[in-house]
Amino acid sequence: MKTAIATLAVFGLLILQPPSAPSPAETAQETAAKSKAGWVLNDEEYFEKPGLSVLVFHDTYPEGKQGGIEIIQHGERVAAVGDVRLEPAPGQWGKLPIVGKRLVDRAANRAEVPLRFEKEGIAYRVRVEPDGDAIYVTVDLDRPLPAEFLGRAGFNLELFPTAYFGKTYHLGRTDGVFPRQGNGPCVKDGPVVRAALLAEGPVFSAAPEDPLRRLTIESLAGDLRFFDGRSMETNGWFLVRSLIPADVTTGAVRWKITPNSLPGWRRPPVIGISQVGYHPRQDKCAVIELDPRTTSLGEGTLLKVDPDKGLVPVLERPLVRWGRFLRYDYALFDFSGVREPGAYVVRFGDFQTSPFLISPEVYRRDVWQPTLETFLPVQMCHVRVIDRGRIWHGACHMDDALQAPPGLDLAFIEGYKQGPETETSYAADEHMPGLDRGGWHDAADHDLAAGAQAWATMLLALSRETFGLDTDQTTVDTARRNVVLHVPDGKPDILQQVAHGVENLLTGYRLAGHSYTGITDPSLEQYGTLGEPASLTDNRIFDPSLGVDEVKGDRSGRRDDRYAFTGRDTGMEYSAVAALAASSRVLRGFDDALARECLATAVKAWEFEQSHPPVRQPNPYVPERADSQEVLAAAELLITTREERFAERLKTLLPVIEAQVEEVGWAAARALPALRDEEFSKRLGGILAGYAAKLKTDLAKTPYGVPFEPHIWGVTWDIQEYAVRQYFLNQAFPQEFDRENVLRVLNYVLGCHPASSTSLVSAVGAHSLTVAYGINLNDWTHIPGGGVSGPSLIRPDFPELKEPFPYLWQQAEYVLTGAATYVFMVLAAERMLGENDTLASIIR
Repeated sequence: MKTAIATLAVFGLLILQPPSAPSPAETAQETAAKSKAGWVLNDEEYFEKPGLSVLVFHDTYPEGKQGGIEIIQHGERVAAVGDVRLEPAPGQWGKLPIVGKRLVDRAANRAEVPLRFEKEGIAYRVRVEPDGDAIYVTVDLDRPLPAEFLGRAGFNLELFPTAYFGKTYHLGRTDGVFPRQGNGPCVKDGPVVRAALLAEGPVFSAAPEDPLRRLTIESLAGDLRFFDGRSMETNGWFLVRSLIPADVTTGAVRWKITPNSLPGWRRPPVIGISQVGYHPRQDKCAVIELDPRTTSLGEGTLLKVDPDKGLVPVLERPLVRWGRFLRYDYALFDFSGVREPGAYVVRFGDFQTSPFLISPEVYRRDVWQPTLETFLPVQMCHVRVIDRGRIWHGACHMDDALQAPPGLDLAFIEGYKQGPETETSYAADEHMPGLDRGGWHDAADHDLAAGAQAWATMLLALSRETFGLDTDQTTVDTARRNVVLHVPDGKPDILQQVAHGVENLLTGYRLAGHSYTGITDPSLEQYGTLGEPASLTDNRIFDPSLGVDEVKGDRSGRRDDRYAFTGRDTGMEYSAVAALAASSRVLRGFDDALARECLATAVKAWEFEQSHPPVRQPNPYVPERADSQEVLAAAELLITTREERFAERLKTLLPVIEAQVEEVGWAAARALPALRDEEFSKRLGGILAGYAAKLKTDLAKTPYGVPFEPHIWGVTWDIQEYAVRQYFLNQAFPQEFDRENVLRVLNYVLGCHPASSTSLVSAVGAHSLTVAYGINLNDWTHIPGGGVSGPSLIRPDFPELKEPFPYLWQQAEYVLTGAATYVFMVLAAERMLGENDTLASIIR
C-alpha cells in the first residue's frame, strides 16, 4: 500500500495527497530496453503497459488461483498460476513447488524465479521478459527431468472461466467455443481419472473476436495442449500446458504470450456507495476509484428520484482528489449535507450508481433480516430447514461423532489435529453420544469449529442484550429437529439461535468436562463434497461390527461419521466461557434451565483454567492467545455475576489489555460499569487514548477509512469484528472513538469498497453478490443474508472481486462469524444514529 500526507479533512476522513517521488535514474541501456519492449518493469517488479500487467510470482496462494505468472488484461485477471505442474489439471490439493526469491535484472528488463519440487528432485527457473507486444516465458531445468515425470510434468497457465464463456478458442485443427458448463470428457489413466485433452497444436488463440480479451500463446518448443480443468473439479479453470521433454535443461519450455492491448483503454470508474443507503444523520461520501492516468476529475452529481420527473439533480460539486491507493487513484464526492429522505443516485461522467435511500429508517428493514431470518437458519446443523415450498437441507449429521484417534492430523482439512491423547473416556473411533445437537455449518463446508461457534454465539447474545432484538419470523421445533423459515412461532428468533449455539458448545462439557476444538469430515473426499449436507453421511451411527453395507436400526457399517477433535485448549476454554456467560444472561426467562447450565459451566471451566497450567492445541478457529481470551472471559463473568474475584482478575490483566488493546480493549470498556474502579478506568482511558490516536493515522491510509490490509483473503469479516469492537469503544469513550468508524465499515460491506460497488451481503441492497460460495455454490446462486469475504488483494497492488464466480473462497465465501458480526453491526448503526445515550453516561 502506498501512503500519503494529510492535507484536509472530509467527512471525518483525512484527504491525502500522494507523496511526490522522483523517478529512479535509468541508464540509457534500461531506457532503450523499455522503449523497445513497450513494457515497463515497475518498482513493484511486475511488467506493465497500458491495459496490461504481468505479475511474476507475486502471489503466494496458487491453491486459490493466486500465484505464478498472472496476466491482468483491461482490468480483469484473465490468467493465473503459470508454473510447472506434475499433472495436466491439478486441483486444490495438487503438489506445489517451493518458490524462491524473485531476481530482477533491470538492465535486461527481465525477471526470474527459482523453484523446486524438493521430494521429486526437480529444480528449475521461470524467466519472464518482454519483447514488442509479447511476453516471453522460458523454463530452464537444473538437470533433465527424471524419467518418472516424463509425460506428466509440464508448464501450465490457467484461464479464468467467466472471462471467456461464449468466446472462441483455436488450437491446431480445433476451433471451439469456451463452454459455460464443465462437460469433460475424462479419461482413465490406470487407476487415475484425468481430464481429457481437448486440442493440441503450436499456437493457442483465445477470444480473437474480442479485443478486450484476445490472448495468443505460441509454443516455441513443442506443442501446446488445452484442457478444461472443470472436468475434474468444479472450481477448475481452463488451462493451456506444454509438456517438458526428456534430456533438456535450457529452454525446456519456451512460450510467446501476446495479450491484446487497446492503446486508448481506460478502466471505467467505480463509484463506491452503500447499495442500501444512508441515515440522514450519518456522513455520506462516494469513493470513486479511477484509472491512474486520470488527470481531470470534473464534477459529481447527486440526483434524487422523483416519481413524476425522474432523476432531478440536487447537488453538483467538484470531486476532491484523495490520491493513490494500491494501483488506482481515488476521489471523493461528499454529500453529507443532503438529509432529505428519498431515493438517490450518484453520477460521475457517463457512469451512474444503483439507486439508494436516504432515510431515518434505512437500516430497519431488509438489511439485517435476511441474515437472521434466512442465512443463519440455513446454516443450522442437525435440523431440517424448510422455506416456503423448498427444503434447504434435511436433518444432517445425526451420526455425530466419532472420537478422533490420538495423533490424527487432517492438515488437508482446515488443519484439524488431535493431540497425543483423546482427553475423554472414549476410545479412538468410538461413537460419542450427544454431539448431534446444535451448531451451525461454518460455510459451504460443514465443519463445526468450536472457536467459530463460540464467537458467533457470543455475538448473537450481545446483539440481543445490547439492542433488545425480539423479532419472530422463524419456527424452531427442537424436539422434531425442524426449522421453518418465515413462519413465526411466538419466540424471538435471536434467542432460538443463541440456544442452538450453546447446545453445541455444551456438548463437550457434558461428555468430557471441556470444550472440543471441532467436528469435521473424516476424509478429504467427504470434505470436498459440497451441497445438501444431509446426504453427506447416512445419518446412522458407525458400528464396526457390521458390514460396510449392513444396517441395523440406527447403526450401520458405513464409516462416514464425522470426527470430534477433543483436546483441551486454554484459549478455546476462555472463549467458550465468555460465550456461555453472555448467553446465560439473555437466556434467562427464555430457557432458565439452559441459562443456569451455561453459567455453571462457564464458572467451572474458569475455575479449572485458573488452577491449571495453560495448554495450547492449535486447531481451526481456536484462538491463538489465551491471555486475550481470558480478558473476554473475565469481563463477561464479571458483568454476569458482579463477583469481586472476576473484577480482581480483570485488574491484574491490565498489561494484557494494554498489549492487545485492539483486540480486547472493548471488552474491558464494557466491564467498567460492573468494575467501578476509578484508577482502572483512568488507566484504561489512557491506553485507549493512545490506541485511538494510532487508529486515526491507520485509517487515513485508505480512502475508505477502514483497516484494509488483506493478506490473501478479503478483509470483510475482520473489519466487521473491528466494527463490533468500535461500537463498544464509542459507547464508553465517544470523545476518542467516532461512530463513523462503525458506519464506514457498514458502508464498505454494503458496497463502498475497492474493485466494485457490489453489496457483499447477498440479496441486501440494490446490487449485491448473488453468486457466492455457500452450500449451493455449484448452482451459481446464493443464500440470502450471507456475507462474503469481499475484495482480495492480488499482490502487490490489484484489488479484485470476481463476479459472478462462486469458487474463489477468499473472495466469495460465506462464514458463520461474518453473519453474526454483520447483524450486530447493522443494529449498532441503527442505535447510534437513532439515540444519543451511551455507556459513558452510566460510567460517569
